[in-house]
Amino acid sequence: MTHVKRYRSNNRSKDQMSSKKYDMDVGPHMGIKLAIDENVTVDSRVARLSITQDMASKEEIVASLRKSLPGDENDELKNMTAVITGTDELSTLGAGFRSKRRRSSAVSLPGLKNSDINLNNHSRNDHSTGNIGTSTSSSPKSQLATKKKEKKKDNKQISIKFSDTLTEKRMSVRDLRDLTLYLFHGTNNAPKWTQIENKLNLKKMIILFVPGLQPKDYDLSENSTFEENTKLLKLKHLKVLKSNKLIKGFHNFAVCAPGSRTSVFSAYNAFINVGLTKKEKEARRLELSKKKINIFDLLINIDQMVENEYPIHLDTPDLTEEQRLLISDMNNKGEDSDKWVDTFKFTHDGSHIFALDCEMCKAEEGLVLTRVSVINFNMTVVYDTLVKPDVPIIDYLTEYSGITEESLKNVTTKLKDVQKKLLEIISSDDILIGHSLQSDLRVLKLRHPRIVDTAVSFDHKAGPPFKPALKYLANEFLSKDIQNKSKLGHDSIEDSNTCLELVKLKILNGLAFGSQINTENLFTRLSKYSISSLTLNDNNPKFKFSNSTHKKSTEDSLRCNNDDEIFDGIKENIDKYDLFVGRLRGLEFSREYAKPRNCDMINKPMLNVNEKQALDSLNRGLELIYETAPDGTLIVMLSGSGDTRDWMKIMLDLNNLNKQEKQKERAKRDKEIEDAIVKARDGVVSILIKTETKNDQLST
Repeated sequence: MTHVKRYRSNNRSKDQMSSKKYDMDVGPHMGIKLAIDENVTVDSRVARLSITQDMASKEEIVASLRKSLPGDENDELKNMTAVITGTDELSTLGAGFRSKRRRSSAVSLPGLKNSDINLNNHSRNDHSTGNIGTSTSSSPKSQLATKKKEKKKDNKQISIKFSDTLTEKRMSVRDLRDLTLYLFHGTNNAPKWTQIENKLNLKKMIILFVPGLQPKDYDLSENSTFEENTKLLKLKHLKVLKSNKLIKGFHNFAVCAPGSRTSVFSAYNAFINVGLTKKEKEARRLELSKKKINIFDLLINIDQMVENEYPIHLDTPDLTEEQRLLISDMNNKGEDSDKWVDTFKFTHDGSHIFALDCEMCKAEEGLVLTRVSVINFNMTVVYDTLVKPDVPIIDYLTEYSGITEESLKNVTTKLKDVQKKLLEIISSDDILIGHSLQSDLRVLKLRHPRIVDTAVSFDHKAGPPFKPALKYLANEFLSKDIQNKSKLGHDSIEDSNTCLELVKLKILNGLAFGSQINTENLFTRLSKYSISSLTLNDNNPKFKFSNSTHKKSTEDSLRCNNDDEIFDGIKENIDKYDLFVGRLRGLEFSREYAKPRNCDMINKPMLNVNEKQALDSLNRGLELIYETAPDGTLIVMLSGSGDTRDWMKIMLDLNNLNKQEKQKERAKRDKEIEDAIVKARDGVVSILIKTETKNDQLST
């Protein structure tokens, strides 16, 4: 495409002045009459057209151009002529362009698409005075080059360059969370430790928490730490990896888990909770404190029931007809469905608010009921009984339940007797209060629609997804020491009283009381930018309602019982979400970095894998999601924490002591605690951008 040179009437080129076929004739209107030579190039005629003021001469030049150009380009010539001559066709470009033109500018040739024609940029002052400013537009050739450059940039994949400081200083979990926010536009604050290009071309982000990773897994000395090997780590790779794409693609960095000199916090929790600014905290506190509440404001809704795996009563408020049909079908087809009962509506005197707590022991089939206590709103015990299970007990869990073989020796009350009595006491219109009451209702095989759960009404100090322990809430808000190890297990009446006291205090002080207002959920924040996310772990609800009348949620979760299910879940949903966060547990459990709780082992069957099987599963899963994910996907594999085994052992010892003894023991074992924390906070992260090109999109 030809770049047309710029001309001005008072500074013509020598070629113009010497042209024998162009006779200058100054007419009565001071116009310029030009005789046209058909052999003169199209470029020259267009240039002369742009400096000609006499309309007759302009029309003569245009006529000759029409003869020289094919039909398609004649249409574009018409538009171009309008721009040059200032005819009525200019009206489509805006009134500002009707002002008297001062001869020349760069003009694109016929044949250039209208969308590519870039008129001069004029200042507002020039428009208002009718004068055209000096041209700042580029030539058609440079415009096309710019456009190609922009298109090429759009086709470029995201690239991340890491600062050299990461070979000297560890990355934090917060750094990775802030990187996630920045990449998905949840913040304008670019991480200082990275240089990111083409971030708008990020396609997906997959974050895998893999607690249990050790230095030896990266071919480092078994007794060393990731922190000691920050420089060497970048040259290593996870030994279990078989794919060259993964081996060459991953870049490794040491990570420091959240915590302090004497404590370690959850890396997963630190990642999914975003700290609020002082202004945001005040706004939330003000919002929560405005409204006076009653007990009905504390009832958990259907979504919270599902999330916390409550058995669902058909009279639960706000159920749609579609949900009722689904729940009815699930209840009728569930295991031991004939042994379940539902509270029903009836009129009775006295309290309509009750607190309930159960004690349980372990049988082959799972947890079984061995005691139930119910108190009314005045804290009067209305029902308290021991229960003889229908199946043999294999572990009395006396440390927690307070139940012994001797205490159940002469008990004849059975589960069906308890159910019959509870249905006589509690109407479906009444309110039941408890702490994580879903566990109690499940061993009772009882469904009730109106629940207040203190594990939901009060927040964990570290924020969700953690739930506060009743013992902590009692100590923090009631200054009570319950479930003391010096006693013989828990007391269901004491626990019921504690729940009721907490609820009364919450009603008195408002929604802000006991609520955590320092953070916002990462996925909730990103949803404000239309970023869809999927979490995959063994803690998510077993099912979620699919209601076609509701708008599709941007925050979803998937229950996975083992690591393989997490990888399969990512593969199956790769086209549906922008951000995936999976929490793998196989390596963590096989190396005893954590131990499943009794209820985890019973209700959430994790695949019983050894160390090698867990690592092999990790390799297979990484290969699966790498092949499934589109180019431009960022994959992050994060241990989160380090070796927590020494710290867990110390905490187990300390938790068996009362408050005063614990403080003394902490002081005595201070150095041991500090060393254990150093190991527990020593983590690793491996980062990869999937690309089928030869150029690595990550660099250090």
